Amino acid sequence: MLEDKKKEREKESLKKHAWLCELFKKNRFAFELERKRMIDEIINSSDDEDQRNRLRAIQAAWDKRMKKAGSNHNRFVLAQTLFWRHFYETWRPEIQKCNSQLNGDSNYQE
Repeated sequence: MLEDKKKEREKESLKKHAWLCELFKKNRFAFELERKRMIDEIINSSDDEDQRNRLRAIQAAWDKRMKKAGSNHNRFVLAQTLFWRHFYETWRPEIQKCNSQLNGDSNYQE
């Protein structure tokens, strides 16, 4: 039953992705409107007003950076850079901390 639900979600996601790709190619303005609507929908799904405000600020900063990137290639490189920076500065230390705690590493320093 869970596998069926997973396959159905994947099927719907691929269908939506194909639709968004087509929209992007045919009408960038409509794509942008839909992208913003989808982001707002996710942000507004949070019950916590402070979290919604933080998410809006993050999205606004992201949009501003992407707008100033200049070209598709620059946007791609910038997105990669931001992702990996966040991974190495935020996720990786937390993963290492959890790993040390799980393995009882007393030499781990925060």
